[in-house]
Amino acid sequence: MNRHITTIALLIAVSFSCVIDAKISILPSSEKEALSQEILIKITNDHFFKDGALENLNLQLVDALLDYLDSRKIYFTAYEIKQLKKKIDPRDNQVDLQISYELINLYYNRLLEATEYQSNILQRAKFSFTSNEEMVIEDDLKKWPRSKFELKQTWKQVVKNDVLNSLLSEKDLDEAKNNIAKRYKNRVRRISQRNEEDIFSMVMNNITGLFDPHSSYFSPKSAEDFEMTMSLRLEGIGALLTTEDDYPIIVSVVPGGPAEKSGRINADDRIVKIKQVDEDDSASIDVVGWRVDEVVQLIRGKSGTKVELELIPANNEDYSERKWVTLIREEVKLEEQAAKSKIIEVQNGTSMQKIGIIDLPTFYIDFSAWRRRDPDYKSSSKDVEDLLVKFNNAEVDAVIIDLRGNSGGSLFEANRLTGLFVGAGATLQVKESDGSIRPWGDSKAKQVWKKPMVVLVDRYSASASEIFAGAIQDYQRGLIVGHRTFGKGTVQKLDTLSSGQLKLTESKFYRITGSGTQAIGVSPDISLPSAWDNEEIGESALPSSLPWDKIKPIQHKKFQDISKSIGYLKGAHEARIELEPNLKYILDIRERYENQKNKTSISLNLKQREKEKIDRQAWTLVTENKRRLGLSLEIFSNYEELKNFNEGAEPEDIDLDSDYLLNETTKVVTDYLAIEQLILISEAA
Repeated sequence: MNRHITTIALLIAVSFSCVIDAKISILPSSEKEALSQEILIKITNDHFFKDGALENLNLQLVDALLDYLDSRKIYFTAYEIKQLKKKIDPRDNQVDLQISYELINLYYNRLLEATEYQSNILQRAKFSFTSNEEMVIEDDLKKWPRSKFELKQTWKQVVKNDVLNSLLSEKDLDEAKNNIAKRYKNRVRRISQRNEEDIFSMVMNNITGLFDPHSSYFSPKSAEDFEMTMSLRLEGIGALLTTEDDYPIIVSVVPGGPAEKSGRINADDRIVKIKQVDEDDSASIDVVGWRVDEVVQLIRGKSGTKVELELIPANNEDYSERKWVTLIREEVKLEEQAAKSKIIEVQNGTSMQKIGIIDLPTFYIDFSAWRRRDPDYKSSSKDVEDLLVKFNNAEVDAVIIDLRGNSGGSLFEANRLTGLFVGAGATLQVKESDGSIRPWGDSKAKQVWKKPMVVLVDRYSASASEIFAGAIQDYQRGLIVGHRTFGKGTVQKLDTLSSGQLKLTESKFYRITGSGTQAIGVSPDISLPSAWDNEEIGESALPSSLPWDKIKPIQHKKFQDISKSIGYLKGAHEARIELEPNLKYILDIRERYENQKNKTSISLNLKQREKEKIDRQAWTLVTENKRRLGLSLEIFSNYEELKNFNEGAEPEDIDLDSDYLLNETTKVVTDYLAIEQLILISEAA
């Protein structure tokens, strides 16, 4: 899927009834022509692969734009694409804005044409949902249509599916059609307000995307928005948004923000409606087809006020499934991202042992206070150190550092955090674009925690999280448990342009063993079950991601040989999977996911779709009740009862009852402590 990220205030007006009058015809200005060459020179010279001049640049750019604009292949014909590519000079390695602008203008005008056609169908057609018609949804199976006629057949199917999804959300036909009509109007308004900055940003970000997925261009306005996001000065729900196929999408949630603390909002959730709860006469507003900056303005508001979102859950089998989430707006502060802890007691044979859990959502530091030499500055390493001291005083036997969902942050902090567990020494190696390699570490670090430790990671643990987990694994200081990490092994910098900024990949980092984390991430010693295919996300799934490689290792100590212990721990974990209802529940979800993920088409038959919806709900109820029976818990009598229970649940920061993977990790730690005790006894003998 392609994500259309927009942040610019827009200009061109449009009238919409049954006829669309506006046409998009934006030509590249001389200022943008000059800026495009400035960006190309800078990225070619300063990128990590600085000798990476692209062959046939404009052909690659057109292909990237086609995938970005129309991955579903529903707006361009094969002939149009062929004719456009004929205009490209393969010897020209300068950016040809004329070609790119022509393609984007054609796309927006075709989208306006399609919307007019769909609006007329919506108003005039008598929809029948009784045939066995199906719509192909797998993009890789599609070919570019040969004619406008074929395009219109697809547009007609899209309208029908839009209405069908709305009907399945418990609306009558008239209400469903009215909702879709409003969405189409919103789409036209959004598209018809394009200006040159929008189009130029799109072209430049597709150029930077040819080098790697983390380099990007910021227009002056988007650079300002980026600064505001990084400083967390905005009051809202703490979520980053984009758009995809007209739907506003949650890209990520900010640690410590209302969305994250609710426990009910996830990356890739689609926003359908927004309601201002504190306004008596406020009706819910359908925001499908809206510009992302307009959606953000609806969500933002004064701290303490409430906003309600209707969402299509991520990875849902059908867009008709919805959930409502009410959030209280607040300003996300650094302290809300602070490490959280809990001490639990577990029975280990005849003795009771204590396990300390530290949930670290991000590697944070208040750089302003640090630069002022404020002794009370806030940072993740300081907070974790304080918690470790408390754990030592409480005679905690082992610690779990939970980095799931931790997408990184300060590399400086990852380095210092590692020192708390391994003491002085190198943490990682950094390779610059000029080929020079230097180690990073802390020669003055003091080991605060000397007892057993486990690092819990998942596919969303990235960057600084991977540095920390990789170092702990390389020093054999502790166990890595969970899923393979994201695989972001690159570092970016911000360069100022004559207009805007360029975020540029300038270096790669490597483990002290010489292995890169780029693309492959950090593999756990003990793999936990996952409800979905982790290979579908992560760095390796991103287009143009840089490859894995390795460099020379550097000398480092090893705390212990844990390879023999790992074999036993794996066996004990796998035995529990066969018996533990919560782990079997995860595997049941994964089996369902595997059966559904290769679905290539959807039915446009109402009864068939209703049956599929009922079957999904029945499967959800049966699977949850099977888990509950295994735990001797009261079962739900129907799906609504289950749904209401989930919606009413109050999330806790660290909750072993609902966090099945964390619960299993504590059992891995218990086994680990037992092995450590046996080793000590054998050494003493």
